[in-house]
Amino acid sequence: MIPNRLGNTKVIIIVVTLVMFMLGLACCGIFSAAVMLPAITQAKRAAQQMTSANNMKMIGLALHNYHDTYGAFPPAYTVDAAGQPLTSWRVLILPFINENYLYSQYDLSQPWDSPQNLPLASQTPAILTSPALQTQYNPGMTTYVALAAPNTLLNTQKSVSFPNITNGTSNVIAVVEDGSNPVPWTKPTDLSPQQFLLLDFNATPSGEVTALFSDGSVRTFTNADKPQLQGMLSIDGS
Repeated sequence: MIPNRLGNTKVIIIVVTLVMFMLGLACCGIFSAAVMLPAITQAKRAAQQMTSANNMKMIGLALHNYHDTYGAFPPAYTVDAAGQPLTSWRVLILPFINENYLYSQYDLSQPWDSPQNLPLASQTPAILTSPALQTQYNPGMTTYVALAAPNTLLNTQKSVSFPNITNGTSNVIAVVEDGSNPVPWTKPTDLSPQQFLLLDFNATPSGEVTALFSDGSVRTFTNADKPQLQGMLSIDGS
């Protein structure tokens, strides 16, 4: 009887050991998931921020190439004979972001929502597409908007050239990313400086708002930075 009892004891020990081992693996799995999921989410957000910043740098390069070609930055929007807005500056930079074919299909003499132009609004160029919003909004939307006013770089009244930027190109914001209100990329809709300052910067996934400056640099800001932004919203620092 003794050998049999010893055998049963060994089996029990082995079974208990295996159960403990499996429980250990399960616990490790739960622990790993608890640790890894936030890290994965943070890494994804960081990658999205990097992609978005690169998009804005490409927008900045396009704006500078536009200036080199035409002697001035694009206006915030084009207008018809009556002064009514037709289309966005985002359409005007298409040849400078390798979108010549899309640009060739666009009729600049018509409004953005005309029968000729409206179908093109669904074809958002990659550079104008925020990686954080690709699956959240319909095709055709962008989060990259200009600061548009009579004294901003992308101006509502005239085309601005470098000599007009008396505040210094590194001190003038041109374009920002507004994830709270995506707009059709061809539509002449942007933000005034006052609207920009009313945004809740901390409400974004990263807690920051990304801004493209007139010199092509890209920086991020939180709500705490708003006082210093006051002098960066116009070409003359007003």
